[in-house]
Amino acid sequence: MARVIYNKHIDLNYYLIKIDQVDDVKPGQFYMLRAWNKYPTLSRPISIYDVEDDGIVFFYEVRGEGTKIIRDLKVGDEIMADGPHGNHFCYENIDEISLVGGSVGAAPFYYLVKCLKKENPEVKIDFYIGERETQNLEKAFEDLEVNFIIKKGGLITEVLEFDKKLIYTCGPSAMMQAVESLGTQNGCKVYVSLENRMGCGVGACLSCSCKTKTGNKRACVEGPVFDGSELV
Repeated sequence: MARVIYNKHIDLNYYLIKIDQVDDVKPGQFYMLRAWNKYPTLSRPISIYDVEDDGIVFFYEVRGEGTKIIRDLKVGDEIMADGPHGNHFCYENIDEISLVGGSVGAAPFYYLVKCLKKENPEVKIDFYIGERETQNLEKAFEDLEVNFIIKKGGLITEVLEFDKKLIYTCGPSAMMQAVESLGTQNGCKVYVSLENRMGCGVGACLSCSCKTKTGNKRACVEGPVFDGSELV
């Protein structure tokens, strides 16, 4: 059982929570978080935002009863963090890359940028964030030394350049489909991180299954990161 180090408001219904659990974590993985006994029945899958020497940070959006409970946790409160789960974004031997995040889907890119820069000191990173006009989620990423492109309202593909031939994207399904389709048309390799609804995090319940060209796969085990061209 971990304990909360901080739980702070970022923007609207978006928060950062840090817990004192230390694990071997890769960018793009997630945890199943739980701070209650019986209700809600299921834990909540939350992406890793950052990893520090004394704990792990999660960036989450308050949507239902589970995340409301997490939002109300105070410093020192207990929370169960089961993980890390899933595969991860590759971050070695990369010269240039575009990261495309839609709303809270941008969460895993904070730690990914840190890993990319550590392994590839000269890497060139374009970081796109698509959000509603009322959102200012870029506040959670503004200390990163990358080329930021913020799109408020409309479609992120309206401003997305395809000069960098490797693209990682995470966010709403429609956004990722558009990024993958246009990226492929422009000769880019696109990887997507699915935000499918997950019940267990270990592949038993099959609630997060997705269709691929080689059959159904579980986003929580074989994913959440997939080669976009393999998804149906």
